[in-house]
Amino acid sequence: MKQKLVIAIVSMSCFLFARLFAQELDNKLMPKFLKAEDFFDAGNYLSAIPLYKDVLSKAPHNKFVMAKLAVCYIKTRTNRDESVKLLEKLVETKDIDPKLWYYLGKAYHLTNKLDDAIAAYENYKTFKLKKKDLEDVNRQIEMCKNAKQLMQYPSNVLFTNLGKEINTEFPEYYPFVDEKENTLVFTSRRKNNIGGGRTEADGYRPSDVWISQVKNNVWDKPISAGRDINTSFDEMCVFLNLEGNTMLVYVDRGGDKYGDLYITSKLKDKNQFGKLKPLPPVINDPDKIELSGCFNRDSSIYFFVRKDNLESNSDIYVVKKLPNGQWGQPQKLPDQINTPYNEDFPYLAPDGVSFYFASDGHNSMGGFDIFKSVYDPETGRFTPAENLGYPINSTDDDMGICFTKNKKIAYVSSYRPTGIGDLDIYRIKFMDEDQPTKIYRCRLFVKDTTQILKQSVMIVATNKQTNEEYTFLSKSNGEFIMALQEGSYTISIDADGYKPYRKDFNVSDIGNIEEENVSLILQSD
Repeated sequence: MKQKLVIAIVSMSCFLFARLFAQELDNKLMPKFLKAEDFFDAGNYLSAIPLYKDVLSKAPHNKFVMAKLAVCYIKTRTNRDESVKLLEKLVETKDIDPKLWYYLGKAYHLTNKLDDAIAAYENYKTFKLKKKDLEDVNRQIEMCKNAKQLMQYPSNVLFTNLGKEINTEFPEYYPFVDEKENTLVFTSRRKNNIGGGRTEADGYRPSDVWISQVKNNVWDKPISAGRDINTSFDEMCVFLNLEGNTMLVYVDRGGDKYGDLYITSKLKDKNQFGKLKPLPPVINDPDKIELSGCFNRDSSIYFFVRKDNLESNSDIYVVKKLPNGQWGQPQKLPDQINTPYNEDFPYLAPDGVSFYFASDGHNSMGGFDIFKSVYDPETGRFTPAENLGYPINSTDDDMGICFTKNKKIAYVSSYRPTGIGDLDIYRIKFMDEDQPTKIYRCRLFVKDTTQILKQSVMIVATNKQTNEEYTFLSKSNGEFIMALQEGSYTISIDADGYKPYRKDFNVSDIGNIEEENVSLILQSD
């Protein structure tokens, strides 16, 4: 997934893997190879992959191309298992670039082969390294050890992919729902974005904001947030308020200013949002870069992320509205939150005290992890950051999370090999929490809806996943109440004088799960 800034990438070709380029490429392959190199040096690893693959198919022993292709796989999430195979082959050869051991460690790290990752990183340390590189590899080893520790005690959560109605083959990320789980806002780099006809420097399409509403307890086909928000450049939703009627949007439309935060609210009696308005200069400093933010229920406290320049790390700040209606001065959050590394995506949960954020510091498993702290609005204090653990966090970047009001459901974006595309949006259910039950008021009819079944019968609902059976008894007037948790069921009824009744029945707990009336019709034997 594209990060929010276009970062200048120093060409690696002049120094990385230079010793490997022992075999000359013939004149037919050289133009394609040089084009791949241009893409690689610009950070467009996605476009470089097919070119390197084609060159490698015709020059299968070229170690330089193998190394570059492996790095592209690591950078793009496209085929990390293949990057492991390529790098394992390369480190077995003589006279290799030491950096290959680092990338092999990274490939192992991202594929959860943590002991192998540590061994590869340690091999890299046997070479003479610059201080910066040594600090980096030591940090990678530390994160591998964090991952081993956290993965021993996985959280009891259930991930559900939102499916092809929401996710595509392109990246979908930064999901936000209102506290009642009726509105979903997310960011996508799909082909039918307003700027989707072109690709950016990283090979992906410009990002747009998309919106979905719950319809019949499922997420409906999303619609674009419209041209009041989206353009042919980059717009990303970074926060949706608890009522679902106001959101913050990160905007990057080129020029000298890489990014600012804007606010927009829903139009009256519509599901569309109005024109973007920039946040005040106390947040959008003209000389700095703002990345994401959130605010509390009455909009009197804003948390936001800022970095001084492209090369600096990002930190989370807070600014509060004074009694006179003016804003105070922004304050950097304490070291319970901010670290010498990067912090991003502050999120204040509906309870007003649970504070979530992303960081590649603290005890991260690898890249950004999601952390939780408890915030005291009166004193401004935070408890020490707690890693949300595995599998909410992974050895890859995990950037943001949002919760429903009851805190039993959360939404995240994640890359999983079984997903639909690059990054997909997932709904997380915390299984140790009491799960909501949906009530159905049912009536049994015969043949058509005018004839009530006037005998008491047993109704059995069998959960298809667990095979658990739930039984209900109808009254002599054909009425009964059925209470079921989310899942797929088979409803079975065997009544004297009638054909056996079998019907698949899906129960969703998305959105407002109020009581629902259901009619079941039996056929005479």
